[in-house]
Amino acid sequence: MGYLRKSNLSDLNYVCQNMRQMDRLEGLYQTGKDPEDALRLSYLFGEKVLTIAGDEDQPMGLCGVGKNGCIFMICTDELFSNKKYRIQLIRKGRKWVDSLLKSYKVLYNFVYAENYSAIKWLEALGFVFINYHERYGQHEKPFYEFLRIA
Repeated sequence: MGYLRKSNLSDLNYVCQNMRQMDRLEGLYQTGKDPEDALRLSYLFGEKVLTIAGDEDQPMGLCGVGKNGCIFMICTDELFSNKKYRIQLIRKGRKWVDSLLKSYKVLYNFVYAENYSAIKWLEALGFVFINYHERYGQHEKPFYEFLRIA
């Protein structure tokens, strides 16, 4: 993760085509929609959508928040496969979330209970897991509900 920048359609298409398998599963299980379509909807209806870009400006993920404070991040394998990027993801991600909390009183969402890397990342960013839902989403899979309050 070299930096965060404004997203564009090329970034969206790249991340849709190269989405991590765990993010694909999570999107499908939560929404019942094709994961690429779910990401496109998040992109279109997100208030603040950014691209997680690598050192060469390559898109490695998208992150954003909807008007009600529903936060999301979808990424490619490249983001989690490089230790340097993982460390930057925590450092810069924390700053990004802190800046969002100036505009939103609460940030929240649900994470698939088997998405261990995302759970670790959320913990590092100061999110709290408030509920475990054994059967959540269109496919009734286990999810954690999380939030962070300003």
